[in-house]
Amino acid sequence: MATAPAPTVWTVVREILSANMNLTTDDVLAKAKAKGVKAPDEVIRRTAYDVRKELKKKAARLAATAPAAKPAPTPTPAQKVAQPPKATVAQKLKLSPQPAPVAPRKTAVPTTSSVVRSILSGDLKLSADQVVAKARARGLKAAESSIRALVYNIRGELKRATAKVPRVVASAAQKTAAPAPAPAPVAPTPVAAAPAGLTQVLSNVAQVNAAVAAAGGVEAARQVAEAVRACGGPEAFAQYLDLVAGIRTDAPAAK
Repeated sequence: MATAPAPTVWTVVREILSANMNLTTDDVLAKAKAKGVKAPDEVIRRTAYDVRKELKKKAARLAATAPAAKPAPTPTPAQKVAQPPKATVAQKLKLSPQPAPVAPRKTAVPTTSSVVRSILSGDLKLSADQVVAKARARGLKAAESSIRALVYNIRGELKRATAKVPRVVASAAQKTAAPAPAPAPVAPTPVAAAPAGLTQVLSNVAQVNAAVAAAGGVEAARQVAEAVRACGGPEAFAQYLDLVAGIRTDAPAAK
């Protein structure tokens, strides 16, 4: 088989610069050596210069022969009419939803009766003229005759209400001060008779006291009680006691 001819320096350099014409001459030289070009460096550098120059000329010719960009078409009068007109600021405001108006709150106007009652509650001794003047100062627009009539009626009502209070207080005080009923006499509690066992206890105490006196003291009597317990009871102790008494009686005779 025939061997393919080695690429020329021009072909290799053209291929390198076609891919990136902004490469420096040193970069082109290094890439050409990497692709197996055996030509001297000076030849490769000169070829790079010539190829770059040729490629620039070719790019300039292509740019000159390229068709210019077409301007945007001017709309016809019919197209201008078909476009909707832009909304003005006033129209935009009309189109935007407006908040619903909030009804103002109505302030309750005090009645003539409430104003007169408030004035007389502060001072019941005010005259009708003074009450009328104070009512006018509070913005009351009722007729003066109406105000005077209310002064008369409300003053009497307040006086009656004031008169009821002392009577209620006096009645409550009387109920509070009512004497408490005397306590019922308590029947005397009968003294319970001494239980039957108490007599026996007292008798035993008397006997123990006599035994203590006879034994010569509490400690001696305690020793006697221990001896009784050790002997197994009073009967056994009595037998041993008789035995001891006999021994103690015979002892002086033996001497």
